[in-house]
Amino acid sequence: MIGMNEVLGIVGAVVITAGLAIGTAAVTKGWLLPGRGSAKILRPRVWGYGTLLNQAGTGAFLFLGPLDASRHPGFFPYALAGVTVAVLGLYVQRRAQFPAGTGATRTSS
Repeated sequence: MIGMNEVLGIVGAVVITAGLAIGTAAVTKGWLLPGRGSAKILRPRVWGYGTLLNQAGTGAFLFLGPLDASRHPGFFPYALAGVTVAVLGLYVQRRAQFPAGTGATRTSS
């Protein structure tokens, strides 16, 4: 019989795989999923790199942390490193919403 941990592992693997496919499409072709949010992305390739980083970090966290079947406590630092990589990927995705340039900043005027 399949347990809840296995079900969550399968769902996590499917979500990570879908994210990797979307990120790869953005990096290689510059393609984004259609919708309201895609209009905000000015640099789709950079967004794709951020998505790949995010998915790698999320996968490391999930499969070395809460979904680890062995429950080996030595993997905990690697799970936290996965969270750090995932947050770095979110930062890169956020930077993809701004035009590439010479480091211009927004002003209050």
